[in-house]
Amino acid sequence: MTQLETVPAATGAEPLLEIRDLVKHYRLRRQWWKGGVAPVVKAVDGVSLSIGRRETLALVGESGCGKTTLGRLVLRLERPTSGEIDFDGASWLDLDRRSLRDGRKHIQAIFQDPLGALDPRRTVRQSIVEAMDAHGLLGSRSARSARAGELLESVGLRADVGKRYPHELSGGQRQRVTIARAIAVNPKFVVADEAVSALDVSVQAQIINLLAELQESLDISYLFISHGLATVRHVADRVGVMYLGKLVELAPAEELFSHPAHPYTSALLAAAPAPEPKKVKKRRMLSGEIPSATNLPSGCRFRTRCPKAQALCAEVEPPLVRLRDGHEAACHFPDLTPAAEGSPS
Repeated sequence: MTQLETVPAATGAEPLLEIRDLVKHYRLRRQWWKGGVAPVVKAVDGVSLSIGRRETLALVGESGCGKTTLGRLVLRLERPTSGEIDFDGASWLDLDRRSLRDGRKHIQAIFQDPLGALDPRRTVRQSIVEAMDAHGLLGSRSARSARAGELLESVGLRADVGKRYPHELSGGQRQRVTIARAIAVNPKFVVADEAVSALDVSVQAQIINLLAELQESLDISYLFISHGLATVRHVADRVGVMYLGKLVELAPAEELFSHPAHPYTSALLAAAPAPEPKKVKKRRMLSGEIPSATNLPSGCRFRTRCPKAQALCAEVEPPLVRLRDGHEAACHFPDLTPAAEGSPS
């Protein structure tokens, strides 16, 4: 049985996106004065998961854990070193250039910096129409322009905002524009990479609610990449935790927040700001630095920072295994007890 078969989409139906043993390694330039072989960064190192239709799967972890690289591989902005990606029942990686161009309308992206994602020389309407032009949607330019106005209204903006340029809008308005552009081509799947992290908290809530409404009305699936655990808890159906290129835990959102099994997940939750700090009885904080991605520890990659580490952890890398229904963790000594009352969430 493959790892993917043990990590099913939450819906129970055939998944929309399947990732099998995905690997992305970067070979760095060798420094001639040091000699030896050029070091390799294992950004994504054997990740398998699936995402169902109308499901939101969130990826969390510290900076450099590989979650953004995974998103770029799904978008085919980069090619993997090895592994497979199937989308809607067909191989996403085997598409030729023409087929990929046609297929891109089904997988769109929302990035962290909306100002950088929009062409400053184009009006908002032109940016949205350009997306439809690229895929030959609607019959005429005027029809596409009218559709752009409808899309702006669907994301909570007035149609006349289309006449303005990105620098004339607030951060929240710009992010709504990038969402309108993403849904302009009727995608089935959206990669949202830190889509709300640069926004004010009040604006974050508005964008999260908007994404949820669009998912309900347009049947969109999301890969939601974030380091904001509070946001993830409210937006995700399932949560995957990554550490140094590996998926170390995967579970339904509420299950993961209330019953974290991996020590790394517990530490991430402990480090998150608590709504009522006085009720937090004990925090399990991490010690030590993140190992270099070019010189990973033997066995479990987390063992150098793990309070539970034993000799076995240095000898054998733990596989991702099922602990409970829908809950997987890669740990030799997982926590199988419920989270303590009053722990931060």
